[in-house]
Amino acid sequence: MLKIKDEIINVLVDPFIKRDDRTRAIYPNAPSPLRERAGVRVLFFLLFISTLATAQQEASVQVVVRPLQDKVMLRWAVDQPNAWKKANQYGFLVERITISRNGEAVLPKESQMLTATALKPKPLMEWEPLAKKDQNAAVIAQSLYGETFAVDAMNTMESVVAINKELEQRFTFGLVAAEQSYEAALFAGWGLIDTEAKKGEKYLYKVSVAIPPEESIKINEGSVFTSLDLYEELPKPIGLAGDFGDSNVVLSWNFNLLQSIYTNYIVERSEDKIKYTPLSGSPVFNAQQPKDAPSYSLFYNDSIPNDKMFYYRVKGKTTFGEMGPPSDILEGKAEKGLNFLPHISQKQIPDNNTVILDWKFPKEANELITGFELRRSNKNDGPFTTVKDGILPTARTITYKGLKRINYFVIVAKAKNGAESESFPSIVQPIDSIPPKPPVGLSGVIDTTGVVQLSWTPNTEEDMLGYRVYRANNPNAEFTQITRSEVRDNQYTDTIAVKNMNKKIYYKITAEDQRYNASDLSEMLAIDKPDLTPPSPAVISKYEVTKEGVQVVWIPSSSDDVMAHIVYRKDMSVAGGLWENIIEKTNITDTTYVDKSAEQNKVYSYTVMAKDTSGLESSPATPIEVTIAPKTIEAEDIKFSGVANRELRYIQLSWKVKNDAIAEYRLYRGDGDKKLQLFKTFEGTKDTYKDTELEAGSEYTYGLQVLVKGSTPSVLKKITVKY
Repeated sequence: MLKIKDEIINVLVDPFIKRDDRTRAIYPNAPSPLRERAGVRVLFFLLFISTLATAQQEASVQVVVRPLQDKVMLRWAVDQPNAWKKANQYGFLVERITISRNGEAVLPKESQMLTATALKPKPLMEWEPLAKKDQNAAVIAQSLYGETFAVDAMNTMESVVAINKELEQRFTFGLVAAEQSYEAALFAGWGLIDTEAKKGEKYLYKVSVAIPPEESIKINEGSVFTSLDLYEELPKPIGLAGDFGDSNVVLSWNFNLLQSIYTNYIVERSEDKIKYTPLSGSPVFNAQQPKDAPSYSLFYNDSIPNDKMFYYRVKGKTTFGEMGPPSDILEGKAEKGLNFLPHISQKQIPDNNTVILDWKFPKEANELITGFELRRSNKNDGPFTTVKDGILPTARTITYKGLKRINYFVIVAKAKNGAESESFPSIVQPIDSIPPKPPVGLSGVIDTTGVVQLSWTPNTEEDMLGYRVYRANNPNAEFTQITRSEVRDNQYTDTIAVKNMNKKIYYKITAEDQRYNASDLSEMLAIDKPDLTPPSPAVISKYEVTKEGVQVVWIPSSSDDVMAHIVYRKDMSVAGGLWENIIEKTNITDTTYVDKSAEQNKVYSYTVMAKDTSGLESSPATPIEVTIAPKTIEAEDIKFSGVANRELRYIQLSWKVKNDAIAEYRLYRGDGDKKLQLFKTFEGTKDTYKDTELEAGSEYTYGLQVLVKGSTPSVLKKITVKY
């Protein structure tokens, strides 16, 4: 009993803490360029498990599954330490529910318990044979049955904390070990192999904790769906790459794309590309929570001798202990690094086109390089272009012709193994008194608050420093600089007062190089200020009701930006009537309008408003009120006729009048020389009448008078009819 406990304690630390230099798989030890390129780190898996355990609100059973061609492998874990301890005490129950068979739904459902009794960890004595050959089994046994996970405590409160920490450590180490050994997980009651599964059937597996009724703890069951028909062969790891340095190589491969399949990896190395040997007794695995980036990688650092070819491959291992096929082979060799940097020590500029550069580099490093290169850029941070190559390893000076306004140079030592060692950039500027060209393409917009947005085409000179902006209220006045320092971008924001007498604002800009040579002023830009002042109102000078309609005449607005005058009319006979835009006259010199649509016997109000080029409208002119009297009906406006029908003994009278507002017709009649007297009255809709009150051989005179609403009666329209 003591022997197994001692052995368990010894192996508890080894696989998770102790690692020599060659088997180190912790990312921070990777070379810094590689670290920056990947942007990830590999930490211990136990950190993730610990975080998961404390983050959950309610304990649950988490289940994973792997269907093979003839069986289904299950593995599970409880995700909180206290619940994990209770689950190990009471054991697990596994139920299989058949959902469909050969594509047909199974109704009613078929349910079968795969566990006659709850699955619990094997007794401690049964662990000894497995623990001797599998250190992960020893760790699980220690987490389940070990007397203590040592945590010091000074007082009662610290003892409580220590107990909680000890349980969390048991939980964490147990789950990590189970992840590495499916056989040990089965021994702990944390997995099951269903050998009775059949092809053509789909199953739902449920895993629950056999909690007795008197127990208050709640642990949610876990479930997973699978079928033998979902079996797939394991893929090979992808993206194996290596960064070979001086006596070492940093291997990397894509972890993210296959993280749902492989939980850890074995790295193998060969010297002859035939026989491969695992590099570590412990697998390489990810310790952080999964990331979405498809390039998320694992890293492995291996120490190797220089100038010898090595071959590497990796194999993935599933949580069920399956080892997948090897990755593609990576080959390479480490070579002695170039640990010396060139240093540009002196520069001479004999003329504006030439520079002579001197640099320092250790003589003892000459044998490590093939030579030097001179590279140039317009910027300190590059990109640099090679302008001189094939410089001898013994050279320490170079002459270059072809200087531009501004130049950055680096000297690059080229190692025999292909590595490079680059000096820090050194600036070279010949004497420069030539200013940049004046900027072009100056444009701008202004909003109603006075914020001006200026932009222009960037200058193309290589030594450009920036721009300066000038402003004036008058195009003929002196422009004042409004920028305290050079503007580096090709745009600028200014703020001005818009409520003043000036209608426009004017801008010019200059370009300035790094020698502070200033260009001439650019072309002037004039920007119209926003118009916030409405035009002055028009004044109605007279109006007249004519036969054609209502004529309105006005004095135009005196503002110089008026673009139109608008005539509005309102029908005063309509309660709550609205002003109606009846005409917008864009010819501002035309100040007369005749409203031909005005109706008789109505009262209208008229007003005029001025509108400027900004769309602002003046206040309305003082309205005038016009009454449209009904049109007086003349005799020629009345068509009146009569026809005698002696056979039927009547005279047919008919009339028609051009007016829609007729209120009444008055019919007068006279017999012979008798005076006309009112004979009949009719409504305004009547237009015929049969006169039957007749005497044979008589001559009758008829007169028709029309009464229009609100107007005087018309004259009589007379006709004579013989009967």
